Amino acid sequence: MRVTFLILISFLLFASAQAANSITLRLMAVNPSDSEQTVPIKVYLPLEVKPEDVIYRGDLEVAYDAQQGSYYVFGEYQLKPKETLEKEIEIKDVWLIDESQIALLRQEAKEVLGAFEKTKYLERATLLYSGIDKKLKEVEQMQDLSAASPGYKISNYRNSLSLLNSAKADLLAAKTLLSEVAPKGLTRFTWKIFLFIVVFLGVLGLGFFIIWQRQTKLEEEQKPQQQE
Repeated sequence: MRVTFLILISFLLFASAQAANSITLRLMAVNPSDSEQTVPIKVYLPLEVKPEDVIYRGDLEVAYDAQQGSYYVFGEYQLKPKETLEKEIEIKDVWLIDESQIALLRQEAKEVLGAFEKTKYLERATLLYSGIDKKLKEVEQMQDLSAASPGYKISNYRNSLSLLNSAKADLLAAKTLLSEVAPKGLTRFTWKIFLFIVVFLGVLGLGFFIIWQRQTKLEEEQKPQQQE
C-alpha cells in the first residue's frame, strides 16, 4: 500500500497548474485498503527551491536532506478506507533567467569583439562571438517556451543555465585572448585600472604637498618666537 502511495505522489508532482510568478504542485495520496491507515507523506522539492521560496504548504513541514542535497515536505495523515487526500504546495517561480543578464552579456561580447577589429585574431573572435550569441538566443527561446508545464519549465531552466555558463566561459576565453594580443598588453579594461592608480597617486601627492606647505608655514611662524 505504501509503494502505491509513493508512486501516486511521484506521478502527480509535475501534473500541476502554473500561476503568475508561482507554480503549484498538486499531491494526491490514496488509502486503497479496507481499514483506516496512517499515511506518511514525503515529497522532495526541485533542487532550486529553498524554504523561503515556498509560498504556501498548508500543514506540511519543510526539512532538508543532506544526502539528496534538497529540501522536502512531509507530514502524517490518518486516512479512512478508500479515502483520497489532496495537498497543494505553491512555490515561487525561481526558474527564470533575468533578461537584463542576457542583454548585458551580449553587449559585453560585442564590446570585446570590437576591440579585436585591428588585430589578426578578428576572425577567431568573430567565431567566439557567434557562438556566444547563438547560445544566448537559445536561452531566450527556451524561456519563451517554458509555460507548457512546470516539469518542462524546470528542465528548460536547467538547460538554459548550462548554456548561459558556457557563453560566459566563451566570453572569458575571448577576454583572455584580447589581453594577449592588445598593444603592450594593455586592454581597455587594464587602462581603467591604470588611470585609477594615476588619479589616486595624484590625489595622494596633492595631499602630501598641502600638509608640507602647512608644516613649513608653522615652522616659519615658530622661528621668531624661538629667537625671542
